[in-house]
Amino acid sequence: MVDDQLVKEAHFQLSSSSNRRFFAFRWMPGNQPVKGIVQIIPGMAEHARRYDHFARFLASHAYGVYCCDHPGQGMTAGSPENTGILPHHRGWQVMLENVRALYTHIRKSQPEMPVFVFGHSMGSVLARHFTALYPVYIQGLVLSGSFLMPGTTLSILLGLMNMKCLIEGPDKKSRWFNHLFYWNLNRHYRPRPTLFEWISSERSEVDRYVADPYCGFHCSNNFYRQLLRGISATRKAERLITYRKSLPVLVMSGQEDSVGHFGKDAVKIHKAYFDERFQHLSLKIFPGRHELLHEKNKEAVCLYLLDWLEESLEVK
Repeated sequence: MVDDQLVKEAHFQLSSSSNRRFFAFRWMPGNQPVKGIVQIIPGMAEHARRYDHFARFLASHAYGVYCCDHPGQGMTAGSPENTGILPHHRGWQVMLENVRALYTHIRKSQPEMPVFVFGHSMGSVLARHFTALYPVYIQGLVLSGSFLMPGTTLSILLGLMNMKCLIEGPDKKSRWFNHLFYWNLNRHYRPRPTLFEWISSERSEVDRYVADPYCGFHCSNNFYRQLLRGISATRKAERLITYRKSLPVLVMSGQEDSVGHFGKDAVKIHKAYFDERFQHLSLKIFPGRHELLHEKNKEAVCLYLLDWLEESLEVK
């Protein structure tokens, strides 16, 4: 456990270029100089406060942490009834603009501080899109629980969600589609008393996720449409940009993670960066499922990430 006196926590609101307000959270070292900042980008159907343990761990080792709640998630959603709903036409762009607004806030408040970006699951796609689209200087990029989607599958699903938005309405939360989505991730595990065994092999973590009204909620037709559009836009952005090849990149996954095809997608993502001749590239496959920061071995995961941050601070 981290002593609360070692960490200063706060939450606040920001506005992005879309003029939409969103909530952000900050954890800072309470009694030592800050070495660097980690900006966390959460995944879908979760919220920023789920990173409290990791953030406190980092803050106790002299790293500040910032994280925001996406539209339709956590405190930005405002209530469980509003979860899973995104703006109809620019939902992905709004999430992306919020990420940029938080990054800009960090830079303005601590302009000389090295900033790392940590994206989990859907947040890893946002992290890739953010670093490809905007000319920002970050110290390192961590992609956790990331995944790939074949172009044919992407096209078919996008066509389906466009049709569902047209027929049922963009804000409709389709029970059968959400159930199918979670079931497909969950079907690989036995026993499966809940739809969310794919989250973690730690029983208490899954139960906590299930009991949280701001986790595992049903997402709207438009949410899925925007996510699919975002995946497509990220691919295009990455083809058009030349990265700083000295950028440290860590791709990490759980060996039993059905979202990332049991570590196979992480290997493919790592190879794509390798083929682009990145100079400081790391791949780590841990025992565990999708959320390594909520796994049985989460302390080992945290220590590994801390070591990687320390090494990456030295990269120019």
